[in-house]
Amino acid sequence: METITAFITTHPKALILLGIAVAIRLWVNRRRFYRRGWGGLQHFSSYGKAVFAIAFEKVLMVLATLLIVAAILLFLTGH
Repeated sequence: METITAFITTHPKALILLGIAVAIRLWVNRRRFYRRGWGGLQHFSSYGKAVFAIAFEKVLMVLATLLIVAAILLFLTGH
């Protein structure tokens, strides 16, 4: 328990970035899950909505990945 408390107090920025990244990834994957139909394909009401949603979600997933990398770097450098 003491090591967990020490980790939280010494690396709060890394934990915050990691938490935000995980929340983004969970939100995007949940949206994708609830858009799937019986055949496993995602269903959209129009082509424009599909293009926008897919592009927006890809940007969010890249952002989440960058936040994870930043959290790892903060942890390794000790900042």
